[in-house]
Amino acid sequence: MLNRREMLASLAALGALSGARSAPAPSWAPQRPLRIIAGAAGAILDVAARQIADRIAGPLGQAVIVENKAGAGGIVTMEAAAHSAPDGHTLAITTFAEMTVNPWLYERLHYDPVRDFAPVTVLYTGPQLLVAHPGFAPRTVSDLVQEAKKNPGRIMYGSSGVARPPHIFMEKFKLSAGIDLPHVPYRGGPPLLQALVAGDVPLAMEGTSATVPLVQAGRLRAMAVTGDRRLAALPDVPTFAEAGIAGIGLAWVGIVAPAGTPAAAVARLQHEIAAALQSPEIRAAYDLAGRTPIGNTPEDFADWIRRDLADWRDVVRRSGIRPE
Repeated sequence: MLNRREMLASLAALGALSGARSAPAPSWAPQRPLRIIAGAAGAILDVAARQIADRIAGPLGQAVIVENKAGAGGIVTMEAAAHSAPDGHTLAITTFAEMTVNPWLYERLHYDPVRDFAPVTVLYTGPQLLVAHPGFAPRTVSDLVQEAKKNPGRIMYGSSGVARPPHIFMEKFKLSAGIDLPHVPYRGGPPLLQALVAGDVPLAMEGTSATVPLVQAGRLRAMAVTGDRRLAALPDVPTFAEAGIAGIGLAWVGIVAPAGTPAAAVARLQHEIAAALQSPEIRAAYDLAGRTPIGNTPEDFADWIRRDLADWRDVVRRSGIRPE
């Protein structure tokens, strides 16, 4: 079981891993059907896992089954993957939250993001969108920051749940801007968006899949997007950096295997997944949601995890985020 002292040791171990040279994809082949463990059926990660499963089954010569194990903000998924046989036939789809935020939120976990997993590849990065009710008086991020500093604690923001990615990114924005915005958590994205549209809460950070259509329909107003580029669907909406708030960054979704999975299997799986990310169907789906396909090497992915562990440790510590 993981505690914070062990996490610091894990950071050093992961730094050594990320310095290893990447080998070319070998001729490893699975001997039976593979499975990708994902969260709730029909949720974003489940859909992303099925997109990949459909496209790597042919090249690998085996069926690839998505197995849903939902619960506890992704912890159930990660525990199941961590305790699976490391033979190349089990993968898990995960996010920056399970791998680099949860270790700082929970005093003890039944998985260690460094010790218990072999990084395979990042599927994509995705932005978060700061949105407001159309009647919200501040029109820009600069207006919002000025108003929040004049009246600390008066402007509330909603999220789709405590310690979920939108909440975490909003807290990072608050720290970067030096403002106090009280948090109103809702039980999932749909209740949050209903409250926003109704004006029950004026402001929120959410993923683009759910928010862009509401912005395009005039039911919400977009103020800024995370990452280093504007959304093609909302070209007039600035990035946070353009709005004067640097370093907010992007969410990511990746594929990991249980620790001890043979390097040859990891390399072959990375190769096939990276190729799948170039398919026109996946690229079109990602473009629609404002995502950027990645497909990087296991070593590069390990380096991402190392950097994000340090970054989110600071955000969790300074913001005082605690899980429900």
